[in-house]
Amino acid sequence: MVKSMRKHPILVAIIGLIIGVASIIYIPLDSNNPLLMALLRLVLSAIMFGIIILMGAKDSLSKVKEGFSFTLCKSRYILILAFILGMFIFIPGVLNYGFSTDLLIKELSYFVFCITIGLFEESLFRGVVFQGILSKTGKTIKGIWVAIITSSIIFGAVHVYTYVIGGSYDLTGIIESIGKTLQTGAIGVLLAAIYLKTKNLWAIALVHTLNDFFLMQAVMFSSNTLGNYVTGGSEGIGSIIIYAVQLLLYVPALVKATKIIKEVEAPEYGTFEKE
Repeated sequence: MVKSMRKHPILVAIIGLIIGVASIIYIPLDSNNPLLMALLRLVLSAIMFGIIILMGAKDSLSKVKEGFSFTLCKSRYILILAFILGMFIFIPGVLNYGFSTDLLIKELSYFVFCITIGLFEESLFRGVVFQGILSKTGKTIKGIWVAIITSSIIFGAVHVYTYVIGGSYDLTGIIESIGKTLQTGAIGVLLAAIYLKTKNLWAIALVHTLNDFFLMQAVMFSSNTLGNYVTGGSEGIGSIIIYAVQLLLYVPALVKATKIIKEVEAPEYGTFEKE
């Protein structure tokens, strides 16, 4: 079975994506119980790790220290942006409600949850999907870009699944969905480029964790619900503006990703073992 999986990495990537997306859809996001959500996503991460190992990409899990400083250096721009956006919510929230032990526990609980989000989503979208596509397209620089862009668009699109499967569409919601997909996909491009350079899944999972935790302040101090990125209607206009501004702010990150890719030489197959 292992040999068959390594001969058909695209198929395995598709299966892994189906498992991952199904779990995202059918495992509810309960903002009142972040530790339970963390436990469930830790189990899902373990499943993705198993798929990565069977695909022959275990090197991405064996590297722990290598590339950490490079990853943090190249990601500092998006992390600073996320921190600033988070502080716009956190500071007024603390001023209004005060800083209490309950808030500290809530922050810690959500941080643990964000750790498991980082592990699960990076193992799925970079470890399985990106690696699977790269194993077939990585013979050329153009093919490397195909793997990066395709996996990043999938990564972004999954974040608007609630609207896509909702069955009630309007122009605002469609534009909002496209904006969120591109905004999230831009981060995916940078993470994929860094991962390609470092082959360190843990490092980009940390960046993902910190980015989500900073932005998660909007959930902790407002009426926003987890996973509700598209509202549609008149409420969605504000989100469209936010996503457009964020996408513009991510342009330097995309430029940085392009520079990283220029340092890569084809063929490039990631951490897959070759028979």
